[in-house]
Parts: sequence; structure tokens; C-alpha cells
Amino acid sequence: MVEGNRKDITELIKNERPQEPLTDEQISQKLSILRETVNNVRKKLNIPSSRDRKRMNVKKAVELIKTKNSNITITSLVAKLKQQGFKVSRSYIGEIINSACDEVTKELQSRAECENEMDSFQNLTGYDGSLSNNIKQGKASVLYPPFGLPTLIIGESGTGKTLFAECIYQYAVQKKIIELDGPFVSLNCADYSDNPQLLLSMLYGYKKGAFTGANQDTEGLVERANKGILFLDEIHRLPPKGQEMLFSILDKGKFRRLGEVVNDRKSQIYFIGATTENIESSLLLTFRRRIPMIIELPSLKDRSTKEKIQLIYSFFQEEANRTHLKIFVKAKIMEAFVLKKYLGNIGQLKSEIQVTCANAYVEKMNNSRDEINIGFNEMLYHNFFNNNTENSEIQTTKLTVTFKDMLFIPNATNKGEHFVTANDSHYSLPKDIYEKIEEKYYELKKAKVTSVEIEKIIWNFILSNFSMMGIDSNNDKNVTSLDELKYLVGENIAVVVKDFIKKIKKDYSQLHVNEKVAIYLAIHISEAMKRINLKQDIINPNLIYIKENLKAEYDMACSLVQDLEANNKVRIPEGEVGFIAMYINELLKPRSSKSRITIIVISHGKIASEMIAVANKMMNVDFPIAVDMPFNVNPIRIFEQIIEISKTLDSQSGILFFVDMGSLLNVGEIVEKRTGIKTRTIDRVDLVSVMEAIRKIYISEETLDDIYYDIMNSKHTYHMVSTNHSDKPLALIAMCLTGHGVAIKIKELLSANYPHIKVIPLSILDANVKQEIHNLKQKYNIPAIIGTMNPYIEGINFIPFESNFTQDKKMLLDHVLKQKNYSSLKKIFREDFIMIDLECKTKQEVIETMSMVLFNNGFIKKSYIDSVFERENMSSTCFKKNVAIPHGLPSFVNETSIISARLSQAIEWDNNGNLVNLVFLLAVKDDDINIINDLFRLLKQKNNIDEFIKAKNRFEFIKVLYDAFS
Repeated sequence: MVEGNRKDITELIKNERPQEPLTDEQISQKLSILRETVNNVRKKLNIPSSRDRKRMNVKKAVELIKTKNSNITITSLVAKLKQQGFKVSRSYIGEIINSACDEVTKELQSRAECENEMDSFQNLTGYDGSLSNNIKQGKASVLYPPFGLPTLIIGESGTGKTLFAECIYQYAVQKKIIELDGPFVSLNCADYSDNPQLLLSMLYGYKKGAFTGANQDTEGLVERANKGILFLDEIHRLPPKGQEMLFSILDKGKFRRLGEVVNDRKSQIYFIGATTENIESSLLLTFRRRIPMIIELPSLKDRSTKEKIQLIYSFFQEEANRTHLKIFVKAKIMEAFVLKKYLGNIGQLKSEIQVTCANAYVEKMNNSRDEINIGFNEMLYHNFFNNNTENSEIQTTKLTVTFKDMLFIPNATNKGEHFVTANDSHYSLPKDIYEKIEEKYYELKKAKVTSVEIEKIIWNFILSNFSMMGIDSNNDKNVTSLDELKYLVGENIAVVVKDFIKKIKKDYSQLHVNEKVAIYLAIHISEAMKRINLKQDIINPNLIYIKENLKAEYDMACSLVQDLEANNKVRIPEGEVGFIAMYINELLKPRSSKSRITIIVISHGKIASEMIAVANKMMNVDFPIAVDMPFNVNPIRIFEQIIEISKTLDSQSGILFFVDMGSLLNVGEIVEKRTGIKTRTIDRVDLVSVMEAIRKIYISEETLDDIYYDIMNSKHTYHMVSTNHSDKPLALIAMCLTGHGVAIKIKELLSANYPHIKVIPLSILDANVKQEIHNLKQKYNIPAIIGTMNPYIEGINFIPFESNFTQDKKMLLDHVLKQKNYSSLKKIFREDFIMIDLECKTKQEVIETMSMVLFNNGFIKKSYIDSVFERENMSSTCFKKNVAIPHGLPSFVNETSIISARLSQAIEWDNNGNLVNLVFLLAVKDDDINIINDLFRLLKQKNNIDEFIKAKNRFEFIKVLYDAFS
């Protein structure tokens, strides 16, 4: 009978329709046998279920279709499958395609991860932020010999405890603590809380006859987790007896199944528990003592706004990947999600985004567009923020982030570096100030910088951080009011800070108070409280300096600290009082939001420190840095110190070096190469030049280049003239007495450095030289004359030529030449709009990915993307071999921009078989058409295309652009 059933079942399955495989129920009805019989026979014969058989058939059909047309869209693919009789959806086919790709790349990805030693925690939002300490704890618990520390993860519901436990497991596998196929066994104790006996039997297994229904010996999860991780979620639901039974496994690695009296079994497990409850009241004290590692995950409200935005973006991206549709989200929606307070934390946030997309997907079904649109009216209509949400749950804090409409395209995760997640405004605080100070402090110590120098450098670093906070009393846009501070820092701190501001205005007759700084003061205090509660050190190497130079502010800080200590029952260390005094100093005065240019003076002997001491005293400043270079010290050591100092100061506006002679002349170039910080170097340092630089930095808004060239001008007595934009070809004049001797040498040098610029030698003795230059100006754009004699021609820069064309003179000429179009080019060809080795397989994917970056940065309207594809359908935009220049209608462009991409491998661009690996997507307004002409001229030269293809990174790519246009 059994053999007959087996034959009949296999025959039915063999002859079933591939489009609709028979279910076990359908087979049982056809053969008049039990469904369980069909199921058992099928499993014994290793025949997949009807669902899996259908999936295999669909996969074969997809592969067959794609062999004929590899660029077919998912929509067209679904249509063809339906014609063949398959009942499938877009999401079903998209998931099959993704799984196929995963199978092909699985081994390669595995190897790459091993080679790069990828940190399994890196994908967690908050990896280098709010979760950094938790991750350190997690890693420590894994690496502790012999097999990790028992760990308890605590936190509110929805904070990601299970995900964190999975990351711990992956990290343990990466570090070879657990074998590659080692088990990760999890159990949610809440699922069995109503039946403690069943919970214990699931956990420990049972002996035959241990209770009614125990018909055979059965292993439990503890046994199954041997050499791996046992994760118990909601562990507070484990009854006291169950907790006590864990003692033996935690202490000795031994346990017994239910019903066993002897026969201790062994299981080496790495134990992780998780709970939302107070562990002091919900777990036995004797159990808690056996779990030394407690990891408390922050709630969503304790995360930074930046991290919350990153989470929202990642969840929308997941939905785009899931639906295989583009998702457009209005800026107001993004803001609404950030403003809301989620009692269910990250889990609730993710759920609401999924519901939002699901409802919008229903609306999408009514039109034929392959996209989901989420607008504010739709959100109100569907009432996603339900009625039982109290007003107090909505954070009314005005965000310091400017939101834009966002576009999410399917499977954009491999292009994450080009995906704009959140533009921090200039109000956003950087990393925790304490961590940064500690980091810089120990870096300088390691570089053997003296304690006195360290204090000075860190003081400048702290001042730099304050000046970059975006403090500007004249700008009230998007400022969080003091009344809303409680949403950021809690009621206790908010009340004390508000009362302190009132006290300042009343007791100190201080009418002007910059409330923006008050907000940052409150946030700083909140972070300091957390640090103090965690018993983390607070390093303030400049406390003595603050006490001496900010006496009034320090007294105010002491008063504020007394109130904070009384209100929060905490002892605040003196170092923190010093930091608060600095905030109060900023509170009482407006400051430019621009980062200050750094001055570093370096000289042999002790000239630098003496010069800076005089300059500081005369100018009443303290930000320039002096570095003395003893004659008996290896220059390499000094250079390493200067590099560390430069890293610590991390000046966003650049560093101006003053040096005396010798090997120090190259210091700027070395620092810029090692740190990426822009530098300029002035040799033959003198006190007057240093003081002039200090004056310009302190009272003006000039850039590093402006100050550098002004000082070079005064030192070398030549004058610079700004040049206007001109469409005429560039030319330079080489000038000497005869026009034949030195002028010819100048021409040779210039032609070698600037091969695309015409160089015209002239004699200053020629009676008609000025008229000749005037005539040349009608034909050429002449930004500079280089020579031994200055003819003093109005509107043309003169650069003196000495015995050779020095590096300083070349840099000056570069600056003059780039005045013509550098600022506009810098604006249009942004470095972050250059994609190197972009991984895309089709033209559609390339255009959508590049358009996403433009759209998410506000450069184009949504309709621009459609206009690009409409233009592509008209004719090929393959401009030249290897190069494509897709573009859309100017009416859909908000601001002119060009985004460039070098593809990781060439793709077929049109029906003519043209292969392309360089793409320039143009978003150009009507009045900027001349820029496009410049781009076309550049791309007509094959050597430029070769340079683009050879570029190793974004910097080299954009350098090709700038060099060509110059």
C-alpha cells in the first residue's frame, strides 16, 4: 500500500502543471488518502513543497527570458510570465532575482568579508555614536576567554536587543570563537510564560516518561546550542526554578534534562539574555551575579537626531528594495517621522514606515506608474499617526536639519556612499567633546609633544569647536526655543538652564544672551551627566587657563553647577565646570560661525616661540601655534609632531604655515597629503607678516588663499587684479627688456606647465608695447604678465620672474588663472557628486542612481528623471566612445549641477552596441548653457577621457576637470 502511494504521488507531481504545482491537500484529494501520508512520502523522497516547486519553475522561466533579453525590466518580466500562465507579482519576481544574485555572489562576499575583517557591528546605526560603548562591551564579552562572558542586554521594547545579540554572534564567528556553522539558538520566554513546565522542557529537554506525553528522550535548546550561542529573550519570564537550573550550565557547563536524576550532560554555550524589565526586581540575585556583562541599549529618544534620520532613511530604503519600486517621500513626511516620539522605539518607527508604504502602495495600484508617492495629504488621510496618540508624544522641537524631498531606488544599498542620508546643519554638535579631547590628548602624547604644547594645542582645538557651532545671534531661523529644551535634555536640566538665563539677565544686567548657545549648553550638560553617571573621566587640560582668563564666566559656571547638583543629585567635577564656563563665555557674545584659519609658525632654534609670544602680546590673541625645531633633533620627528598637531586642530578653513628655511619649506605639502587639510606655506618668516596674518584672520572673512596671496604680495611687492569671466581663449605675456632672452625662457617654462595656454613674448623697450598689449586683449583673455619688468597695464596682473619659476610663483599664477571660472566650476562639479567605480548593470540603473543623488540634494524636481528617460528614448546620448551625457529638461532643474560617474565595468548604452563607462548626467538651467560647451570641449580630447578612467579617487577625477578648464 505504501509503495503504491509512493508511485501514485510521484506520478502526479511529475505530470503537474509547472505554473501551478499541486499542494499536498490537492494530491490527497485526488488519491483519496490522508494529507499527512502525502507529506510524509514527499519528505522521504526529498520532494520540495508545492511552494518551493513553483519557485524553482519560475526561476527557470526567468533565467530563460533573461538569456534572450538581459536588460528586461521587472514589469516586462512579470507580464511575460503571466502570458506563460504563472500567477506572480512584482515583489515575488524581484525577490527571486535578488536571491539568484545572492547565490552567485555569496562565496565572493564571504571571502571579501574575511579579507577585510569586516566588523559585524558596523551596519548598526549608531556604531560610532550612541552605541559605541555598547559595542565595546559586546566585543569584550565575546573575546573574554575561554568562551565569552555571560551577557544580559537590557533596554526598552523595540530598541534592537535581538539584532544586537545577532551581531554579537556574527562577531564571535568572525573572531573564530564560534565555528562558521556554530548554532545561534533563540527562545522568547514570553511565548511560553503561561506554561512554565513547557518552557523548561523546551529549554532543557526531557527524559522519556518525565511527564504525560513525554514519549521519547528529547534534547532541549541548551543541548542544541552547544559550541554556540543560547539567546533567551524576555528572560524575566523565565520562572525562578528555570533561572536556578541555569546556574549549573553557567558555572560548570553542565545540565540535566527534565526527569533525569543523574547523568549530567555537558554543553559549552555562550549565554545571552535580554529583558525590558528592571533586572533588580525581575531576576534572582543569585542569577544576576552569574551574568557579569550588562549592556543597556539606548531608547530612540536618547538617540541623536542624526541617527534617527539615518534609521528612517534605511527603513524607507528597505521598503524600496522589498517592493522593487522607486519611493518618493515629501520633505514634510520625513520631518513628521523625526518629530514624533515613539513609545515602541525603533520597532514602532519601522512598523509605521512599513504601514505608510503599504497604504501608498495601494494607491499606486490605481495608476500605471512604477513608483510609490508618499505625500502629506495622504498621511493625514490614512491617519498614520493614530488618534490615541497624545499631543505630548509629538516632539515640537524645531529641528536644526533642513529636509528635502527624498527619492529611494530599489537595491541602492551597494551605492550607500552616494546616498544622502542627512545634511547636518551647522547647528549640529560634532562627536562628544570629551571623547574628541581624549582622542587628541593621547595622540599628541604618543607623538611626544610636550605637556605645555599639548595644553596650548588642545585649547585651540576647543576654541575651534566652539567657533564652528554655528553661533550667530542675527540668524533666528530654525532655532529651538528654550521652552522646548525639555524634549532634548529632560525637565531637570531644562529648568535649571532656563532659570540660569533669567538670572544672567537680571543679576548681571546682561541683556543680550545668545539662546542658541544656551541650547548647546543644555545638550552639553545632558551629555556630561551621562558621562558622570557612567564614571567616565573628564579631561580638561586648560582648567587653570580658564580660571585665570574667564574668571567671571567661571564664577557663573560654579553657580549653575550648584543648582544642577541639587536638582540632579550628582557631583560635577571641576573640569566640567571649566567647560561650562567656556559655554557661558560664548553665551554672552556673538561669534562668527566660520571656522578660524590656523597659524603655525615653525623655525630652527627658539625663534618661533619668541615670535609668537610677541605677536600674541601685541595683538592680544592666543590662537597661533609655535613649533621650535632644535638643531640636534631629527626633522622627521618634528614633522610627525606637526602632523599630529594639524590633525588635532583639524581646521576646516585650513592652516597657514610660516617657516624659516631648509626642509621646513615642504611642511605644508606634507601635512596636506597626510591629513587632507588645506595648507599654504610662507617662507622667510618675519614678525610683521605673522601679525598681519593674525589681524586678517581675526577681523576679516578672507579665505586662506586670500590671506596667503595678500601676504606674498606685500613680501614680494607685486599686485593682483581680479579677472572677469571671458569666452576668449587664454593667453599669457612673457616680458623682458628685449623680448628675446629671458622672455623666451619664460615662454618655455610656461608652455611646459600650461600647454593649452598661448604664451606671447614681448619687449618692454618696444615703444608701442602698451598698444600691442591692448590689441592682444581684444583677441585674448590675458590674466597675467610674467617677466623681469612691469609694464603696469591696468587690469592685468604682473608676476615677477626671478632666476627661476619658483613653486610660489606657479601657485600664484594658478590662482590667477582659476579666478576665471574656478568658483563656478567648484559649485557645479562637486567632489561628492563624483562616483568612482559605480556598480550598475543597466542604463536605467545608472540614471536612476545618479538622479537620486541630485534629487535628494534638491538640485532637480521629480519630473526631471522622467524627462531624462524620454530624452534617451528619442536618440542615444552616447557622446563619444566610452562616454554618455544623459540630460533632462531645464524647466525641471532647480540649480545647475553635473554629477559624474565612472562605472566599475562598461555597460551597453544603446541599440547600436555602444559601451560606456563614463557618464556625466547634466542638470543645467537655460542660462548656464556655456558651461556645457566647456564640458563638450573637454570631452573631445581623448587624453582627458583617459585621465578620467585612470583616476584612482574623486580627488584625482575632479583634478582632471579643474586642470583642463584652467
